[in-house]
Amino acid sequence: MGFLFLGGRRGREAELVPAAGIPFHATPMPSLRDPDSRLALLRTLVSVPLALFDALAALVRFRPDVCCTTGGIVAIPVTLAARLMRVPVYLWDGNALPGRSTRLLASLSSRIGVSYEQARRSLPRGRTVLAGTPIRSSLLAWTRERGREQFAVPAEAKLILVSGGSQGSERVNDALWSALGRIVRHAYVLHITGDRQGARADARRANLPEELREHYIVRTFLGDEMGGALAAADLAIGRAGASSIAEPLAFGVPLLLIPFGAAMEGHQEANARAMVETSAAISMREGELDGDRFSAQVLGLLGNADRLLRMANAARAAGRPHAAQEIARELLSLGGCG
Repeated sequence: MGFLFLGGRRGREAELVPAAGIPFHATPMPSLRDPDSRLALLRTLVSVPLALFDALAALVRFRPDVCCTTGGIVAIPVTLAARLMRVPVYLWDGNALPGRSTRLLASLSSRIGVSYEQARRSLPRGRTVLAGTPIRSSLLAWTRERGREQFAVPAEAKLILVSGGSQGSERVNDALWSALGRIVRHAYVLHITGDRQGARADARRANLPEELREHYIVRTFLGDEMGGALAAADLAIGRAGASSIAEPLAFGVPLLLIPFGAAMEGHQEANARAMVETSAAISMREGELDGDRFSAQVLGLLGNADRLLRMANAARAAGRPHAAQEIARELLSLGGCG
């Protein structure tokens, strides 16, 4: 069985996919950087015919049994090419509010997998299934004990995991730093800052009282160690993207979500609302972020053991740690491969 990944020219997939040993083909379809710009949309639409012929040529050479796409405007010509070749298409969307591209591609897809029940309201119900969000299997190998040992966190201490996504978030980081002195008196904080803000975090750590510095653990990035961080955490704080939610849920970790206000079509706001409805999360708007409000939310949760336990149970119930395997089985079946 072979794989071919068709993706954009600017995304990180051009680095990550070949590094994983999977052939990568960059399509000439540009990503839509500014969805509100009519000029950007026009430029993108003009590229569709060229991108369609390019995708057709790549698929004719590869001869796939099934096509799997996560949507987005870059996927439109690839999906059209697959359907012209009568290749079945599996569409996956990790947001509670499917975007315009997903709604368009749904009409061309044989099967659609979603991560939220709310998403099914916007998609063909007969072909849409609740699949969950795939996460790396390597994360699930970690235990709470191993994770706490990895980051030198005592077994009885509370641990808060804070992340602003793969690039970090200045707004989330600033809110944490404003409240840091108050929070580390009650809990350990493992802060994933992003590459550009690691030095600032180190400076904040140096300004803490010496006896509290070990309570603030700084990392610019975590690979598979993220599994240890999640297994060890009592609360996760971060954005409301698909993976930022799915990974803590897989470990039954309660969430404090801060949706990215500029996310396309309000996806993160919708994701956060969906998680609040499950009782696994609470949510704060970006505009509410300051040290006092942030500290009050965090310390209020840590000080209410019953509520934190209820949220943890709800998170565990909502989690789908084996979503990747379930989606893989669906793909094999759809492609007649097993």
